[in-house]
Amino acid sequence: MKIDPTVLKYLKGEAFQSSLNVEISKEKHRIISRESAITEIIRNTGVIHIGCSDHIQIINDKIKNNIWLHKLITENSKRCIGIDIDKESIEFIKNELGYQNVFYGNILTDDFKNITESKWDYAVFGEIVEHLDDPVHFLKVFKAKYGENVSRFIITVPTIYNKRQFTNMMNYREVINSDHRFWFTPYTITKVLVSAGYNPDKIIYSNLQSLTIRDLVIRKIKKTLGLKVEYPFYYFNTMIITGSIN
Repeated sequence: MKIDPTVLKYLKGEAFQSSLNVEISKEKHRIISRESAITEIIRNTGVIHIGCSDHIQIINDKIKNNIWLHKLITENSKRCIGIDIDKESIEFIKNELGYQNVFYGNILTDDFKNITESKWDYAVFGEIVEHLDDPVHFLKVFKAKYGENVSRFIITVPTIYNKRQFTNMMNYREVINSDHRFWFTPYTITKVLVSAGYNPDKIIYSNLQSLTIRDLVIRKIKKTLGLKVEYPFYYFNTMIITGSIN
């Protein structure tokens, strides 16, 4: 889904409406995982992977299931470095898993010469923004420090616009990662990015949620008939936003 240019003046704060009506594209989206979508985009490019590690307890399971993002980025990019503030996890990745392209430190306060002494195609922020107290500040500082060295970004966040969350809401409950600070919509995540000085240009919907029996039957029929199987945006759990940093 392309970002609607008519909404840009609201994203930039040049116009205001208390009940802005933002239309979401009615296009159908193919079934793709967050990991597959990212590796398709970054293939044969130079990548900085911010927040590269993961919880130590689940890294090996993710590797077995081929969904540990840093492994996939490392294998599919031309070159890659990963940075994470979790020292224990970085040491585990280096010493136990043998990945030497990861570095411990705070991307905002530490200086990484391996970034500033080179040019990079992408900065990947996978499932980070929703954990931050101030995502606009975080992204602004990253751009100020490394914007001249990195051309584009990929950011992934959970979306509140999906059928599962609607069902939870109708049952008077919220099911959420307890460390999350935000739920995002297409408008609110692009508002964060524009406020930080970034230029988002596309949203990809990924991670198909669990289908109902009716949905599964319809999918089976379509596959049997050789028809394309795609879904509206609200069938997916994750938004992947791409764009330029400058």
